[in-house]
Amino acid sequence: MTIVVTCTDRKSLPVSDDLRIRNLKPGTVESRASAWDESLGRATDQRTLRELYQGEAWSQVPRLEGAARAAGYTPVVLVASAGLGLRPLDHRAPAYAATFSTGHDDSVALTVEQAQDWWQAISTDSPSTLSGPMMWVLSKDYSKVIADDMLARTNGDPLLVFGGSVDVPSDRRVPSNRQLRRALGGTANSLNLRMAVQWLELSSACGAFSAEAPERWHDWCTEAERPESYNRARLSDETILELIQAFREKDPDITKSRALRQLRDSQLACEQRRFGTLFQQAEKVS
Repeated sequence: MTIVVTCTDRKSLPVSDDLRIRNLKPGTVESRASAWDESLGRATDQRTLRELYQGEAWSQVPRLEGAARAAGYTPVVLVASAGLGLRPLDHRAPAYAATFSTGHDDSVALTVEQAQDWWQAISTDSPSTLSGPMMWVLSKDYSKVIADDMLARTNGDPLLVFGGSVDVPSDRRVPSNRQLRRALGGTANSLNLRMAVQWLELSSACGAFSAEAPERWHDWCTEAERPESYNRARLSDETILELIQAFREKDPDITKSRALRQLRDSQLACEQRRFGTLFQQAEKVS
């Protein structure tokens, strides 16, 4: 089984300034991609992707591999990365900061179309053909950028996409469902991976791509779904500054967007503009 997952922003190595998209000089997509590739090639401190990525969501990748093996498949995991293209887990790379999500300091582009051009530019030596059976776990932002290209690389083999976007045909997609978080546990960032694991476990007897698998999934979801509430506690400026400092001590490279997401994942409230101002204050203090 070919499993495709997305990269994570947390890395096990520090990120050098020349491997942050925000520091890439302006130019054409091709020239920027070439400069980026040169920076990657110069880096001496590298690890396999399995060792490089970190975080709660990434911890679910071994679970997904194990669930695939238990279901009778031999999993081959590829990582879709805004900084590296499509790479196997044993590919070695340095830490970097690049994302397809918009609104980040290290977003590779301002629009989906520009991000798609970037993906093509950095994917010249990625696998040209993907064969199945296949299971992809994609965030909405990444799916918008890479889904069309990825689908063009397939040969019509069995495919399930967990999460994803409307760019994926509905008969191949299992949409992200936040009402399953209580049953599956974990953060919102790991939800799609946990859904994929659960699908494999539920369909172990009938086959992940059988006609019975969606029925089993539907029946389980009907019992497991619980509405989410968003009664987040509002915090004072002083408390938010203390939390930002704690985030920065744990991850010196954390961006304001990622820090705000962690805050909200903890069921705490702060308006985006207010948080941005406080984040800048915390940067000046440090």
